Amino acid sequence: MATPAPPPRPGVTLSAPPPIAVATEAPGPAKVSRSLWVASFVAGAALIVTDFLGRNSHFERLKGVIEGMVPAGDAESLEGATAVVFLGSLGMLALVIAMEAVLLAIIFKRRSWARWALAPLVLLHAVVTVIISDFVVAPGSDGVLATVLLAAQYILAAAGLILLFLPATTAWLRSGREQQPE
Repeated sequence: MATPAPPPRPGVTLSAPPPIAVATEAPGPAKVSRSLWVASFVAGAALIVTDFLGRNSHFERLKGVIEGMVPAGDAESLEGATAVVFLGSLGMLALVIAMEAVLLAIIFKRRSWARWALAPLVLLHAVVTVIISDFVVAPGSDGVLATVLLAAQYILAAAGLILLFLPATTAWLRSGREQQPE
């Protein structure tokens, strides 16, 4: 039995085909930057989780510090202040990480302005890191893991930011401007 002939091809038209945006792949520095940022987010999340799970030891240490600052405080106020300081520190770190993640997602939708917003946020990240290090890092050998995670998290984020400003990444972000409707 013979196979049927294929259907006839459509005729040639003079109208232009509908515009189809070409999906250009991110350059190497942008991919490495994204990987560094994700590693930074993982280190930050690991720090938050491990410190939250070990919060009882942090509470006892911080309670002594706060009691030294306000010796006339009652036990209930001391407990509340300790919880606010410790959980507020973890919350600040989580908020900075969340804002960085949102801006990173916007950058990878090829919006160049987001990396300029990310730069001061990384500076804020440094300030938050310094502020909370006293509250979430236990003194001595007990705080080695928290210190490593806190430092690694910031260093990875800063390195990721630098890669977002390299010429290849800048060209990729600018080329996305021509493809996106205004």
